[in-house]
This record gives sequence, C-alpha cells and structure tokens, in this order.
Amino acid sequence: MIMRVKHFRGLLIAYILLIISVSSIPGHSIPRFVLFSWDKLLHLVEYSILGYLAVNSFRAISKDQVFIIIISCLGFACFDELWQSLIPGRFPSGLDIIADGIGITVGTIFGLLFTINKS
Repeated sequence: MIMRVKHFRGLLIAYILLIISVSSIPGHSIPRFVLFSWDKLLHLVEYSILGYLAVNSFRAISKDQVFIIIISCLGFACFDELWQSLIPGRFPSGLDIIADGIGITVGTIFGLLFTINKS
C-alpha cells in the first residue's frame, strides 16, 4: 500500500493530539503500575512512533531536515512534560525527556531506513 506524504502529515497531527490528550489524564486516573513500571518504555515507544511519522511527512529529506525533525520532536516532548506539570497528579521528568529523545531518534532512523514509497 502506498501512503502519501499528506497521509503521514494527517497521521502526525492526529498523533500529536493523541499524545496531548493522554498527557491530560490526571495522575489518579492512571493505574499505578503503568506510571512506574513501564513509564520509560512507554515514552520510548510513543516517541518512536512520533519520529517515524515526522520523517515520513516529507517527500525528500536532507541531513539538515533530519536534525530539524529531531529537535522539533524533542521540543514537543519538552512541551508535553511542561503540559503535564499543569495536570493534577502528573509531574514533569527529565528522564522522560531522555526516553523521548531516544525514542525520537529510533523512530527517525526506522523512518529513514524503512520509508514507505512516498509519492
């Protein structure tokens, strides 16, 4: 199946909105085992998907654009952590941002290596 760049852009926007929606859930509504046991792994996977979608939102990509994508996604991760600080029972974490950054990098690499035919 051929996915066009505009489809990836739509998915990227929807995914960003999903991340913000999930980050808006108060801490007391999230099962405790999810917050502490799997938190960093969830961040890594969540932001890998973001990196993959972001890379595939471009037709042709240069090294400069890859750098901009990674920095932009990392900026969004910082915004997400800041947003969580406004939600009752949620707290920002530098370790979450590190996990997000690793995930963004992994997703970007996968996006570059396994790009679906873009037309």
